[in-house]
Amino acid sequence: MSNSDIRRVPMPATAKHPNGHNLPLKDRVLVVVGANGSGKTRFGVWLDSRDADRHHRVSAHRSLVFPDRVQPMDLIEAEERLFSGQTNRNNRAHFRQHNRWQNRPATALLDDFEPLVTLMVSESFAVSDQYRVAMRAENKYVSPPKTKLDMVKLIWESVLPARELVVTGNRIETRNRRDASSYHAKEMSDGERGIFHLIGEVLSVPKDGVFIVDEPELHLHRAIQACLWDAVEAARPWLREYTNDSWDWEEVPETDSFPESMLLEVMGSRQPILFIEGDRGSLDYFLYGRLYHGRCVVPCGSCEVVIHSTRSFAAMADLHHNTCFGLVDNDGRAATDVEMLESFGVKVLPVALVENLLLVEPVLQLAAAKLGRNPEQTIADVKSRILDVVKKNSARVVSNLTRQEMEIKLRLIGKGDDGAEALTTAFTSACAAINPAGIYKRWEIEIARVIDDKDYEAALRYYKIKGLASEAGSIFGLKYPDQIMRWLRSENAQEFIEALRTAAPKL
Repeated sequence: MSNSDIRRVPMPATAKHPNGHNLPLKDRVLVVVGANGSGKTRFGVWLDSRDADRHHRVSAHRSLVFPDRVQPMDLIEAEERLFSGQTNRNNRAHFRQHNRWQNRPATALLDDFEPLVTLMVSESFAVSDQYRVAMRAENKYVSPPKTKLDMVKLIWESVLPARELVVTGNRIETRNRRDASSYHAKEMSDGERGIFHLIGEVLSVPKDGVFIVDEPELHLHRAIQACLWDAVEAARPWLREYTNDSWDWEEVPETDSFPESMLLEVMGSRQPILFIEGDRGSLDYFLYGRLYHGRCVVPCGSCEVVIHSTRSFAAMADLHHNTCFGLVDNDGRAATDVEMLESFGVKVLPVALVENLLLVEPVLQLAAAKLGRNPEQTIADVKSRILDVVKKNSARVVSNLTRQEMEIKLRLIGKGDDGAEALTTAFTSACAAINPAGIYKRWEIEIARVIDDKDYEAALRYYKIKGLASEAGSIFGLKYPDQIMRWLRSENAQEFIEALRTAAPKL
């Protein structure tokens, strides 16, 4: 790429640059920082005024009132309403100053949620009409093209995996994935509406345009800010890499293109994503960051969020360059459940909890050798100790496994059934089909077999009570988990990483 192709941002005049300056961007984002009152907002206003056709600004003082319902209109007029506040394409700069900003661009309340939703609904209707006409001329079925609303839905759900956007014509609702309850989008939280608004604004910016947003973190929890902007940036043309004056760039096709021409370019030279349980202070994050070096490890809290995040991110494969996996604890899952999760791209540990990885034989053998102990005898002693713990806590182990199996069955209540009567029937039927005593007896027999057969691998797979790894301390004569952590932080960590990898899922 030649120097003439570098994106430049105009900068106002200063003493050093009395005639102004075109700032070259070697990345796709310009972040303006400064103390309160230093003029960041007014710089955004100034930059927005440089090009009324390509620059689009969202102020910090913005309304997040979601419209009850909108009506589709002419697509060109809908675009003009969003960009300038009225439908006349003549003299956009004049009308934008007077209508969109009420002659106070630095302080006026930006109230463009309704024009934004109207534009996306209008585009959705226009694309649907074009697709219907095209299908009549085709001799085979082709998938419908993605609209801005489709892309907003994908990105919004990837950032908020516990929620789902339901778009039906010109009505938009939000559904809670946990209990399938729905509510109008206007009832969303400030954060949920703020995310919708920013995604929609970015997707509406003209091709090769400049999006200017003041206080992009407004109403956003710190934990989701990076996820949102990574996904938003992936949805627009951007630079993948800049190295030694050489660029590798890609562009997302227009959303109104037909399927034949919608082979989206893969974008972004990023580390593959690994969604995991826990938080940034958890053992999961510590271990997986070392076991899966070269991946961006993203802690999600619960296994349910890991599963939703992995599926949502994978569904956006046409918008980004990343691959992703999820990784969850085994928790004594049935083989059919493991197989189903694998089909979603979610890997399952061979042990009940991540800390049980510290008890797999290769790690025990290496630890014994490091401490000058007989590996064979040490492993036998640890196994005996672990199996004794399982035996002493067998009632609790069986109860946990029974409880988990019942919970899985109960989660399926009323899938697809709406209304009080349907849900009552589904609940009654589900409860009648669950036999706690029978499930308990089956697990009781299995745990007895594990103990009788000295099935150590099964013991690690079924024992989902925290603290099992500490039991090895009585054999080693020290705090075993703490010692493993010290080794993993040392210059000899690679030995233990390789030992742990023998049991960890391959991605």
